[in-house]
Amino acid sequence: MLSVDGIDAYYGLSHVLQNVSLTVRPGEAVALLGRNGAGKTTTLKAIMAVVRARRGRITWNGTDITALPPHRIVQLGIGYVPEERRIFPNLTVYENLKMARLTVDGGRRMRDYLDRVLALFPPLKERLDNKGRNLSGGEQQMLTMARSLGTEPTLLLIDEPTEGLMPAFVETIGQTIGEIQRQGVAVLLVEQNTKLALAATQRVYLIEKGAIKHEGRAADLKNDAAVRVRYLGV
Repeated sequence: MLSVDGIDAYYGLSHVLQNVSLTVRPGEAVALLGRNGAGKTTTLKAIMAVVRARRGRITWNGTDITALPPHRIVQLGIGYVPEERRIFPNLTVYENLKMARLTVDGGRRMRDYLDRVLALFPPLKERLDNKGRNLSGGEQQMLTMARSLGTEPTLLLIDEPTEGLMPAFVETIGQTIGEIQRQGVAVLLVEQNTKLALAATQRVYLIEKGAIKHEGRAADLKNDAAVRVRYLGV
């Protein structure tokens, strides 16, 4: 499905990603974990071509997407939930969601999409007419995730979905990620909450200083305190 093969990426002269390789199989949930500044977000941005990989190759269902622009990558079936959320603060929840459908059908077929995302994120149902800027942090995160599903992705890249959220919202987001996967959408998750990440995924990559240092089953990492302390500090 997704294959990242030996990519390097830079910010100016800073060599941020160094020979990063990972895979995500159809319907699978994978976590990319590491300390702050390890290169997790940059890896997601490189997949989405927000940051360009200078070396290596990224393939999606056998097609090389390394040189494609971000909007084409979305059209091919990869969704992205950015850490910054980037909702439209002056648009209503409904209008934010409709924006996600414009590239699919011009926003004409909203009913099925709304039914799906409001079932995943029930609090948004009562907030459809509210402006994005009036939502709580947790509600904004739900809206960001709901909007990312509007392009009907088969893989969703999710960056730090629980950062800054109250514990009740953290639990809700974790459960929702599991439900999204059960609906057949593969997930590549970047998350500082190690407990949530290991509960929501099947496989894990650990990244340190821009390089992948460990790959294994999430269940195994739960029981390997030495590896968790070495790469995650927990």
